[in-house]
Amino acid sequence: MSLLPNDQRQLLHKCLLKYVRNHSSKSELDSLPGTEKIDENVVMRTLAMWLDVDLESLDDKEKPVDASLLPRKWNSIVRLQRRIIELEKQIQELTQENETLMNEGPVSLASKSSLTWVPRDQSKININCGASVSSVKLHPELPLLFAATDSGKLLCYDIMNSSMPTVSVQAHMRGITSIDVIMSEKTECFVVTSSKDLYCKVFRLVESELQPIRSLAGHEHVVSQVRIWKQGSDTLVATCSRDLTCKVWDVSNGWCLTSFQPHSEWVRSLDVMGDYIVTGSNDCTVRLSHWQSGRGLSNGIGHTFPIERVKIIPMLQSDSVADEVRTVYNTYDEAYVNLGFSHVVTASRDNTIRIWQVPLPKFVAHRPPQPDQTRQHFSLVTILKGHTSWVRDLCIRGNYLLSCGDDRTIRVWNLSTGEIARVISSSHDGFVNCIHTDGNGLIRQIMASGCADGKVRVFIK
Repeated sequence: MSLLPNDQRQLLHKCLLKYVRNHSSKSELDSLPGTEKIDENVVMRTLAMWLDVDLESLDDKEKPVDASLLPRKWNSIVRLQRRIIELEKQIQELTQENETLMNEGPVSLASKSSLTWVPRDQSKININCGASVSSVKLHPELPLLFAATDSGKLLCYDIMNSSMPTVSVQAHMRGITSIDVIMSEKTECFVVTSSKDLYCKVFRLVESELQPIRSLAGHEHVVSQVRIWKQGSDTLVATCSRDLTCKVWDVSNGWCLTSFQPHSEWVRSLDVMGDYIVTGSNDCTVRLSHWQSGRGLSNGIGHTFPIERVKIIPMLQSDSVADEVRTVYNTYDEAYVNLGFSHVVTASRDNTIRIWQVPLPKFVAHRPPQPDQTRQHFSLVTILKGHTSWVRDLCIRGNYLLSCGDDRTIRVWNLSTGEIARVISSSHDGFVNCIHTDGNGLIRQIMASGCADGKVRVFIK
């Protein structure tokens, strides 16, 4: 069976004949070894008969045959063949890399390259959300991205096909201030939101639908930030608000477990680990509290403008974690085992990022921890300067701290040296409000950022 249709086969045969006629002469035919004088016309007629082509059709004025068509087709075939070889080689390399990673496991992979990955200057995926993006979060396992906007919409995008959101929910009547995502033991994904409409809401992601399961009401002013985490078999949510309070909620029944006032002004940010909450406020201080008792344990003083974001730097307890991701801030310290961390980082409107060491409270059996009266203030370890405007958000990935701000840049800091590893300044056209990337637990090399211009940029290796 012929690989070409009749019309294409006839055209190819005509091109062959025309090519031979135009590039062969009688002298060339006569000079062939072992041949006598050959009549060129006889040769052409023989070839035409063999190829089943009418010689007179070669000079048809209505449909002339281009003599250069055959070389062009041949060059195209060569280029395609070269590209096929390159793609086959690339597929083979990726297959070998995938097999290696599957055999070595996530710990080995993290020790090699993933946690030392730094995003490049240009994003690979650009998403238009239609309104200022206030918060972005990556799904812990799937290639999904959650984005919240100032219009109150909660969006979910498939990173592999981000032309349209897979889910779009009008979650709140006013702007969403933050979102957080967690996977349960039953492989369920929970998404929690906080808003300017004074509510916090919890959604469950089921296939391509966000199902509302809880609406947490109790704050009397804007809810600034929300965090969700697992405490034993319970799923808990912590919120902070402009009403000066922090609250902890039980997702299973929607009850408020505790409410306390850690600051004298607007509580803008919080982070949680176990029984402890770190908060940042408009009063320019950062505070450590025991949330079950509501007791303040210590605070950090030094910022000259409101604190926009606080982050806990968790200790790395596994000896198998690569040395590339170990720093003085996340090294395992037996003295801090009960606390779970020894350092926190804060971002402020004074254009600086500060790293603090948290003083140890006094632990008493069967009683809430007590503040150490001899050491009530955080110890300032270092100040990271580089941003020229408000620093909005922070994210920790291995040995790197990522920050973004109103100077329209994303900066990557090396925590071991305190130096800037990279400045991403050309991706956004407005204030960069939020960033998110995988932490120490996963191996993906991806970062997402949200901007006041309504765009989400995704940076992938």
